Amino acid sequence: MLLGCNYWSSHAGTRMWELWDEDVIRRDLEKLAGIGCEMLRVFPNWRHFQPIEICYTHSGQFRDIYMKGEPLPDTPCGRAGVDEEMIRRFRKFAEIAEENGLSLKVALVTGWMSGYFYTPPALDKLNPLTDPFAQKWQVRYVRCLVRELKDCRAIKEWELGNESNCMGQISNNHEAWVWTYLISSAIKLEDPTRPVASGMHGLMPSNDTLTRDWEKTWNIQTQGELCDSMTAHPYPHSPSKVAARVDAHNSIRTALQASVEMLFYGDIAGRPSCVEEIGTFSPSYVAEKEKAEFVRNTLYNSWAHGSTDFLWWCGFDHSHLKFPPYIWSAFERELGFFDPEFNPKPVAHEITDFRKFKESLPFAELPPFQRDAVCISTRAQSFDTSLTNAWSAFILAKQNHFDIRYAFETENLPDAPLYIVPGLSGDCGLYGTEFAQLLKKAEEGATLYISVNDGSLAPFERAFGVEVEGREMRTSPVRIKMNGQTFEVPSPFCLYLRNISAEILATEENGNPVYVRNRYGKGWVYLLTVPVEFTLGSHPGAFHKPSEPQWRDFYAPLAETVRNRRRITCSDPLVTFTEHPVNENLCWAVAINNNGQPSAAEYTLLNGWKLSEGQAGEIAPFTGKVLKLTR
Repeated sequence: MLLGCNYWSSHAGTRMWELWDEDVIRRDLEKLAGIGCEMLRVFPNWRHFQPIEICYTHSGQFRDIYMKGEPLPDTPCGRAGVDEEMIRRFRKFAEIAEENGLSLKVALVTGWMSGYFYTPPALDKLNPLTDPFAQKWQVRYVRCLVRELKDCRAIKEWELGNESNCMGQISNNHEAWVWTYLISSAIKLEDPTRPVASGMHGLMPSNDTLTRDWEKTWNIQTQGELCDSMTAHPYPHSPSKVAARVDAHNSIRTALQASVEMLFYGDIAGRPSCVEEIGTFSPSYVAEKEKAEFVRNTLYNSWAHGSTDFLWWCGFDHSHLKFPPYIWSAFERELGFFDPEFNPKPVAHEITDFRKFKESLPFAELPPFQRDAVCISTRAQSFDTSLTNAWSAFILAKQNHFDIRYAFETENLPDAPLYIVPGLSGDCGLYGTEFAQLLKKAEEGATLYISVNDGSLAPFERAFGVEVEGREMRTSPVRIKMNGQTFEVPSPFCLYLRNISAEILATEENGNPVYVRNRYGKGWVYLLTVPVEFTLGSHPGAFHKPSEPQWRDFYAPLAETVRNRRRITCSDPLVTFTEHPVNENLCWAVAINNNGQPSAAEYTLLNGWKLSEGQAGEIAPFTGKVLKLTR
């Protein structure tokens, strides 16, 4: 996992190419390399690199394309509307990066940045994602930049742009596919040797053949089809994600956010994925001490779960800048590794320490972590609902010491002993063929779990061993009795269940079953008639407060079905594990303490596995530990 940051210069922010200062750039990059950065994500500002403008004549009719008040030069860059001085500045920047051992990820179409649009003047009134004129000039721009800069050795990866789905509205995913295809193809036409990253955030899985609201989206599958790697921008307390806003930065929910989003995108796309942008919004959200705890905890989790990069937002503070977006948004001012006097903040020390930790390991690369179950995201869920269900399922699994892989619907469904379908919604959430496929897996010996929001299923009695006597709308949360505890769960509907052959795991206070399991062939099928995963997404403290009931108990029966695959567990629900098998007799395990107190919980070794001598003992707060398991 390469460590680094997103970079705008300390003196000029988004205007760094326009207000170029080589001495500042050199000092900045030396400081970033000095704290352990290995990679920078950088942004050729589209407005500055392709400053084309439309010249109009009588009655506002289009006459010509100019650049900076002059006709386009008859050169390769000029014909693309690209300013050759900006190319020279970027080449110098790449040279300085190389001198400091920094690789570059280049976000080519940076037309959106930190709440401000940087489209060229000629395209100001156009939708850059769907307008053919804008698309043509973007392709010319991208081909020119890649052609002119591809010999820069510091460049490791190209990228479509920065959060390009924010540059305009699309009416369906077909339009998103066309734009992505145009830009990725333009890059690969000029440089087929380097990978192309997505650069997106706010994506969700969807079926691009439908036209309902949840399908009118830029979907994950499009990016996976046309890009080589996926990117997550998992900011805690993001206003676009309910589950991101409920707990403090030093909670287990927040510590796992980056891993969840990175894996959600990567698994469904079938591509490698990374934590490409992460940070904290302003000091009114979290102070420097707690920010450092957050990044330390997130670094260990992201690394253990296979992120290829970890890039902080961003290198330097920009509080002194007196132009947008910095004068507009408090989110954009105090985000760097360094204070205004260029002293490293606590978060910078965490990067340095993690770099040292990586270099101290007894292996060059951590093997992929083992997954024990498949979590299936289904139709009829919004972006926020889809992510919330995926996030809660991930934590409930972690707290029961197993790991999940994400899938959408049942596309390319991998074999697994356990399938989890959280928060089923709508009449078409699962097609009949898909439900039949899952039931066949259960018949052959797998376990299938489905929780229901307002979703419909058929067959029903044959699958779950219960019948529905009636269904009615709820006006208050359901109170569930399970394992001597009471859980309150808001739910849109009550299903009155009549038991036929099922085992009842939990009931309402009036005795109505809400959680059942039924033998199905050689396997089991579980049904939970309330949306526990979605509820937990907006329930503060659900995963870490001692005053809360043990929500992880809903997944405890599922954990039993994969227990024989695991090698190590412990009793502390805030200590999580990933297992990284090397061969049948050697496995590395990463134990992470997602808590503000040292953990001295004892490990339980399973199936004849042993812990290497001297590796037991406590784990420091918000820190990970690599354990060597043998047998």
